[in-house]
Amino acid sequence: MEAFLHDLERHYLYSEFIPEVPDEINEGDKRGAEVWGSVSKLVAVGSYVAALQESECQAALTNVRKKQRLRSASIRDHYQEVLSAYLRDAGIDKQHVVLCIGISSLQLFTQNNFTGPLIGPPPSILLPGLVPECQTEEEVREEALQLLVGDTEGVYNLLYGPEYLVLAELILKDLRISLMACLTVDWWCFRCSLLHQRVADEKSIQLYETLLQSLNVVENNARLVNIDISRDLTALYHLEAGHLHLYYYDVGRAGIHFSKATKALEVELELTGALGKRTKWQLEDRAQLVIKVRFKGKPLTDNELPGHTLLPSDLPRDIILTDDTRLHRFKFKEEDQDIIPNLRPIEQAVLLSAITHRRRSSAADLQLDQETKAYIVALLQYPKNWCFQMSALLLRSRVEATETRAMERSLTQVEELLAAVNQAEPSRYERLKLFFTSLVLPQWELQQELAKMLMRLGCIKTALEVFERLQLWEDVITCYNELQMRQRSAELVKAQLEKKQTPKLWCMLGDATDNIQYYEKAWELSGQNSGRAQRSLGNYYYVRKDYSSAISHYEKSLEINRLQFPVWQRVAYCALQTENWERCAHAYRRCSVLEPDCFEVWNNLSQAYLKLDQKPRAWKALQEALRCKRDSWRLWDNFMLVSTSLGYMSQALNAYNRILMLKERHIDTQILGRIVKAIIEGKMDPDGREVRGLYKRCSELLGRLTSEVPTHPELWYLYGILTQANAEPDCQTRHMAMQHFKKSLAASTQKAGWEKDTIMVVAALHRATHLVDAALAATEGVPPKAAIADLNSTKMSVRVAIAGTQRGQISVATGEIVEEVQDPLKNVEDRLAVLLQKLEDLKLQI
Repeated sequence: MEAFLHDLERHYLYSEFIPEVPDEINEGDKRGAEVWGSVSKLVAVGSYVAALQESECQAALTNVRKKQRLRSASIRDHYQEVLSAYLRDAGIDKQHVVLCIGISSLQLFTQNNFTGPLIGPPPSILLPGLVPECQTEEEVREEALQLLVGDTEGVYNLLYGPEYLVLAELILKDLRISLMACLTVDWWCFRCSLLHQRVADEKSIQLYETLLQSLNVVENNARLVNIDISRDLTALYHLEAGHLHLYYYDVGRAGIHFSKATKALEVELELTGALGKRTKWQLEDRAQLVIKVRFKGKPLTDNELPGHTLLPSDLPRDIILTDDTRLHRFKFKEEDQDIIPNLRPIEQAVLLSAITHRRRSSAADLQLDQETKAYIVALLQYPKNWCFQMSALLLRSRVEATETRAMERSLTQVEELLAAVNQAEPSRYERLKLFFTSLVLPQWELQQELAKMLMRLGCIKTALEVFERLQLWEDVITCYNELQMRQRSAELVKAQLEKKQTPKLWCMLGDATDNIQYYEKAWELSGQNSGRAQRSLGNYYYVRKDYSSAISHYEKSLEINRLQFPVWQRVAYCALQTENWERCAHAYRRCSVLEPDCFEVWNNLSQAYLKLDQKPRAWKALQEALRCKRDSWRLWDNFMLVSTSLGYMSQALNAYNRILMLKERHIDTQILGRIVKAIIEGKMDPDGREVRGLYKRCSELLGRLTSEVPTHPELWYLYGILTQANAEPDCQTRHMAMQHFKKSLAASTQKAGWEKDTIMVVAALHRATHLVDAALAATEGVPPKAAIADLNSTKMSVRVAIAGTQRGQISVATGEIVEEVQDPLKNVEDRLAVLLQKLEDLKLQI
């Protein structure tokens, strides 16, 4: 019977898991089944209200000695006492009943606040003894809200049925040790804790630690996370764990879990291109992004399923795009290019997780939006699951919210999603399926999303009405600021403070009035335990560019709650402004832990390390930045600079070539000079490899650059000295070197006014000297006629340089060549005399 109960628990987690009914039931198990039988049947089909109304559940929640809760006892303390008495010396049967109570309470809270619609009766009817004598239901609700605050700044004030969440937390978290016979209590614990976190105002350290502990227990439970038992259940765990890590900024771990889910389901996703049209008047087919889905080791048709029990009318409606130009969907050259298999809901969850992870780990740009749309098209092909339909349509609305041709559809779609939440159909149980692997927002956040869209369209007053109704006071303040009515926002917050004083409201009043005393009042009211108050004080000084004061307050806030990514970013920026590089590096390191796939963080961290003269660490940080964003030429430029400083010339060449793929042209003679010098001098890189081996790659790069920018003298000069360094020189390479120097000198002397710029003249004379030496070397062993031709050509180029120098570098005071040019000019003239003598000698040989 224990195995059957464990199968039932797996079914509660994932409705598609079918328990195996035992062939025979002994008398002891029959007596146990009388306890949990009717309750489990109701929980298995999602009838959570009826389950709590069952006599066994009511008995478990009733104190035999005291029918009503004492006013001196909190909700949590009362039910802990009652349930502990019920579980004392209890077997698996009663433990299963208490687990069902916890699951039912959590799911009722989810239905009422996330998936909708509201479900009755109120908690006081279902939970016996909840309301003490001489106390109202509203007072009990306020008490439950206060119990949920914990180490956060608060929870959403208009939660429906917070008592359900308090009871669920008590059972699934605090009483776990008493439910050891239950297989899935830790899984429900992290579901409950994550739901609690999603309705809280701030990230909670306590909840995070509980979540990580529960995750670890579940992952190491071979009876749950085991492909041999159920691939779907294993994938479900990794999907939920991935979304949990994403919520807490841990993009790296989230990616690992999503990959494991994909592997468990043997699904392969590929983002590819197909020819098609996106507008009604488009004549030519162009490449469009599509998603291809394959199943490892089997054809696509093997996994197709017939329709689901939900009708299209039961799901949130997909609003058709009505535009004069843009098509609702791409019209592909081959009609089935974007068709995917008829995926099961758990497989659709993999698609949703893939694009969610992609959006969190990449910078927002047009390419990312196009990829998102490709995934959304795939998710909407075979709508089966209420949560995924909601999530996909909301994601599309967010992408289209800034697009002129789709903005109206975006707004209408969010309105339709709100309507879907309040519709009677489908059943609440259908809506909850795979809820914890989706991105369904709480009902008030969905309304907030709509109001923010209205704000962007200029409908400030309409948005303000929504925010006021939802009691989202921070958004209310923003609206009044936009309407130039800051005094009204302050009055509104003061009215709320008259009802009840909280640190959060005092902080909001400070935001509305820019009065620092209100932040200090919030700090005092919290008993010096409000991270929000210190953060607000930090923001106050940050805006006024008093960065040192801002840092001190931000750090106090972080001592209270270290899971504040924006605050770590501001600490880092303030430290950067005050040139406190140690603190700046520390803050960016913390940012990199919370958001490991944010390229800005890694790039800024590298700059801090450079200021600290820690180039190896800066180099590693830039590698991480490039891992997150490979299409930024500025990142590659920074990496190239640090690579050459450390002697990693191979990586510098790779970076230079990458930049040329991203930019039309990029000339950095300083970097190229360092690489060429390292090759000529035969240096070793930090890994012990000879840089001389890069000769061919560097030569190819310089050849490409000189062909693209043939008038750049320094490029030709570097090309010449590199060619001279050929490990196996011959007549051809020496002649090539001479030609490169000749082009370098020609590019120098062809610039208008070069002879009047002393620096340019010295550079030209320096190149002329190299040209003469290269010409003399190139004519060794060459037939006299060819040698004479080369030397004559060189002689003419050098004389142009000398004549220009003598013409433009005459001192007005003395009438002589300026001092800075005298030595370089004499050197060239001496080398030219040698060349002329060589010419005379060659002429005698003819």
